[in-house]
Amino acid sequence: MNKRTIIITVFALVIFGVGLVFTRSRVEKPPALSSEVRRASEQTSAVPAVVTMGGKKETRPREGGAHPFCAPGSTLYLTQAQQEYRLGERGPNTPDVKDAKRNGALAKVTLRVVDSRGNPVPDADVKVAFFHRGPYSVDGKTDKNGFFTAKHMSESDVHFHASKEGYYRTYRNYWFYREGKPCAKDGRWIPWNPTLEVVMKEKRNPIDLISVQNIKVLLPKGIRVGFDCKKRALVDPHGSGTVADFFLTYTSNGNDRSNLKKDLVLSFDEGCGAIILQKDLYSQFVSLHEAPASGYTREFSFSFRRTPTVIEVDTSLSADNYIIMKSRCVTDESGKILESLYSKFYRFVFDESRDGETGYMLLQYRYNPTNNDRNLEGKEIYP
Repeated sequence: MNKRTIIITVFALVIFGVGLVFTRSRVEKPPALSSEVRRASEQTSAVPAVVTMGGKKETRPREGGAHPFCAPGSTLYLTQAQQEYRLGERGPNTPDVKDAKRNGALAKVTLRVVDSRGNPVPDADVKVAFFHRGPYSVDGKTDKNGFFTAKHMSESDVHFHASKEGYYRTYRNYWFYREGKPCAKDGRWIPWNPTLEVVMKEKRNPIDLISVQNIKVLLPKGIRVGFDCKKRALVDPHGSGTVADFFLTYTSNGNDRSNLKKDLVLSFDEGCGAIILQKDLYSQFVSLHEAPASGYTREFSFSFRRTPTVIEVDTSLSADNYIIMKSRCVTDESGKILESLYSKFYRFVFDESRDGETGYMLLQYRYNPTNNDRNLEGKEIYP
């Protein structure tokens, strides 16, 4: 091969390599970004974008007659970001956006405060906090249609708080700044003056529930044991309980934290079961007002796998989730449920004991002891 041929070949390889790098940078998202977008889509798939922009309002179907902001994972910021990612690739911040991020820009929002059924809430106390070289609060009350408008300089986002006698306090935030999007122009954040629908759950019928704040329950390994919510203990012969609301089966490979395998099976008698839901963390009252009439699953499996370098599997209950249980079901000859009790578990954590001989559960729950009463709105608020 002569010198001229070698030079041409090397030049062609360089051009091909540059083209490949350029193509990958234009087409592919970084894996981390792609996974974040997928997670946002999964978490907010049932949540509407209650944002009115330029006179156009997008509405998504409400599930089960409840207001959509009471749906699991209702986070306005994530929903908005999720929609914008679908519009195309992010680009570099424009000079207007860079200036707004650095020096602040004028922001304006209109809140529409509604109850969990979508009815407007007039005369609600509203606080809207902007941040521009320090916090600045715009306070007032909603009008007869539940609207309140606030305007001030902001460096990136706004936080708002709504309260009223007879309702549970609500706190949310909204981001004006969205990286790589043309979200500011001529000293203003855009969209200008979006209407944000804010759910403030109404107090319906708070009752006295059996309230168990935090208890630790030791679990034997490989044995299906029942738990009595009224007695707050495992049933005989493993504890002082008499009637099982649910059953637990715990297994593990010991207490080697560098190579830990542990599993928990939650199961129920026939006709009973549980539903896992996401806490409405925007609200002072994080759960549903009452247990669903149907949709219960009789068995759940939770697993955890850890190697010396990474957690491979973790399907345990997230701190953002809670469980509603239907237990102590009594049926007639045809299988129709005549009696049942309902509860909600804010904490349902399992782990291996230090001695490696047993496992344990950490439980926090509210229990309605009245037969066939699905009301789970307790007088004691979630901490």
